[in-house]
Amino acid sequence: MNEQGAYGSRLGEAFRMRNPPVLKTRSLRKAQLAVTALRCDSPGFGMTTPIPREDAFLVGLQTRDCANHELWIDGKPVAVRPIVAGETMLYDLKHDPIAYLGSPFQPLFFYLPRAALDAVADDCGAPRIEDLHYQPGMPIDDPTIKALGALLRPALDQPERVNAVFADHVMLALCAHVAQTYGRMLPRARTTRGSLAPWQERRAKEILSANLDGNVSLAALARECGLSLSYFTRAFRQSTGVPPHRWLLRHRVKKANDLLQNSTMSLTDIAMACGFADQSHFTRVFTAASGRSPGATRRMQRT
Repeated sequence: MNEQGAYGSRLGEAFRMRNPPVLKTRSLRKAQLAVTALRCDSPGFGMTTPIPREDAFLVGLQTRDCANHELWIDGKPVAVRPIVAGETMLYDLKHDPIAYLGSPFQPLFFYLPRAALDAVADDCGAPRIEDLHYQPGMPIDDPTIKALGALLRPALDQPERVNAVFADHVMLALCAHVAQTYGRMLPRARTTRGSLAPWQERRAKEILSANLDGNVSLAALARECGLSLSYFTRAFRQSTGVPPHRWLLRHRVKKANDLLQNSTMSLTDIAMACGFADQSHFTRVFTAASGRSPGATRRMQRT
């Protein structure tokens, strides 16, 4: 077992599940961010086992109703109410949360270590967060966490089709949202919110273009530009009008269109050359972006 925190196999052990789907990123220095998908379709699961204590939080987004559950914090029962699909629960892993689950459940658990929250605060020029503010056991209706979870849910179903830039972007957004909403982080006002310098924009685009499969992290892009992660993501969007993962998607479609027009490569080879997982993935993304399938595009260009 390689995981060092409460995600993936290590979190699965607490729920008696082996190798649950997990996405991991390193978008904040050496802080590991991760999201794990768990599922139990049978009622009467019973008690979870203890998760090793650590200075980290779990953000649990339930994707189905869970009416029958109980919760203990540091060995003491806390008041709970039924969880409605789309609601969020927060857990402090320093305080040994243990649950009884009598209803089927299907949560996404976001793993946020203290180091990640510290990195977000440092990048924003804000004081570090002492604690998160919430009522243990009480579900929260948080539309932002629900929306970010919906973005990652399909990725956990097909992790081979996930690019690192997209996963980093979503996980960083969730971490920043939790820091600001529940950690009451107040970033210091910046005197300017500039865009990337021409050389920084050129370098970032060069790296993205050389990694069409998305296997490059936002942190690596920021380092190449000599910027903090949070400043880089804002400046890139201001310079290009879109976040890095959206720019990469457009660039992949543009390159694919060029190859359709100017090469005799097969659709499968074009899909591979442009960083898509396979031809069906290429067809779906290209059609959504251009309004025509790759085959129809090639036929029209030839005529």
